[in-house]
Amino acid sequence: MLGDEGIMTGDELKALRVTIGLSQAELAAAIGMSRESISRMERGKDVIERRTELALRYIATVGLPTERSLALVHREVANVLDDASTRASPSAQRSDALNQALEDWMAAGGSDAGRQLIYRAQGVIGQINVTTPRDAIWNRIMSDLSEVKRDWAVLNQ
Repeated sequence: MLGDEGIMTGDELKALRVTIGLSQAELAAAIGMSRESISRMERGKDVIERRTELALRYIATVGLPTERSLALVHREVANVLDDASTRASPSAQRSDALNQALEDWMAAGGSDAGRQLIYRAQGVIGQINVTTPRDAIWNRIMSDLSEVKRDWAVLNQ
């Protein structure tokens, strides 16, 4: 699939792009280029750099990264909160999951109210991670967790 000099040709670029089902604009967005650059490369007007070829081959192999939907992020945060309320023990995984959820929530265009609730959830989970049921503030932390869970459940995404 390489031209005579070992460099991908414009026709080969187009054929691979079409095979994986991407428009020029979709491919360009996926690899950080303009649609016009992809068009020029496919027409042989621009040289296809090795990194562009590698990016295209990577996408052809593993596919495009997919953004997680708000509904999926909402479910995942609810699951983290449920886990925290039923297990009530320290867990770095919960903190990591909430950090990722916050990034995904923002990337998917989630509401500011949702962002604020995820921040609150992070605070409560952080408190759970550094206290025990024997601590005087434990009941307040569990009450805060219940409140965050309730607010999250009624959040209009």
